[in-house]
Amino acid sequence: MRSSQNTIRYASPKTDPAPTPSASTAFDLYYLQNGKRFFWRNPNHGVSLIDDGRESAILWHNEGKAIRRLWTDIVSINMTAGTTGKEIVNNCRINFRGSRFLVVTDGGASGEVDHDRTPVYRDFVRALHRRLALAPPGAIRYVAGDTQTRHTVMLVTGVIAGLLFIATPLVLTLFLRDWRALGPLAAGTVFVWPFFKVIGANRPRDYDPRHPPGELMD
Repeated sequence: MRSSQNTIRYASPKTDPAPTPSASTAFDLYYLQNGKRFFWRNPNHGVSLIDDGRESAILWHNEGKAIRRLWTDIVSINMTAGTTGKEIVNNCRINFRGSRFLVVTDGGASGEVDHDRTPVYRDFVRALHRRLALAPPGAIRYVAGDTQTRHTVMLVTGVIAGLLFIATPLVLTLFLRDWRALGPLAAGTVFVWPFFKVIGANRPRDYDPRHPPGELMD
């Protein structure tokens, strides 16, 4: 694939029946899309990157129908990290024309991180960015982290949580010699640490598609 305008063509989204691709790389990853976002178990998994010249695209399924969107339908990529309080889940949101989106994650069916899928997710993100880096400059925006407003709210929340769950037990332990506070201090540190890690990873910034942020793929 070349980076010229002749190689990358803008076109409307396609649904089944899709033409047979010349080459396809499949990734067994779960994803979210426009529509239902809350579930007990996510039934959606399996994303493919199709290399087919001007018809190169990303392919996934919705209620049994194959959805195929060309690279030129993509307007932005947003990489973020999230946590349920235990471990960190990485997300790659692909925004298309027409306000449609696809979020590919290293989480499992329950939404919790699946460590077996994290290397697959890392391969997917790198493969996707290698292809999109060939698009004309400025055609796609690459953003890591949350919006500035959301990040500020997360920072304030993190500081408050740190004061409640870490600073208070630490003061009781060091100054009042109340060794019973060591238990809450340890528990508070374990509880708060994933949130501080997410806050750091989600600082808002643009990035070069040739170098996607590694801290959002770990």
